[in-house]
Amino acid sequence: MIILFDTKTVQKMGRVVLGEALLKNAGLREGDEVEIYFDAVHKHIVIKRASDSEAQDRTPANKPTQQRKKG
Repeated sequence: MIILFDTKTVQKMGRVVLGEALLKNAGLREGDEVEIYFDAVHKHIVIKRASDSEAQDRTPANKPTQQRKKG
């Protein structure tokens, strides 16, 4: 099912801001990695989470953290 969330303008450097409601419904948060596909036949851009299993494991309690080097 395809749902229209909004219409956006492409900004400088090809940027498009994804709204909060769309990100929430897609299960995406700041810092999540996505894969970007282009369907040349239909001229559609598809954005997909990079790893479904990894994204589901990233609840606030077990979100990966960076460790500092001792030195």
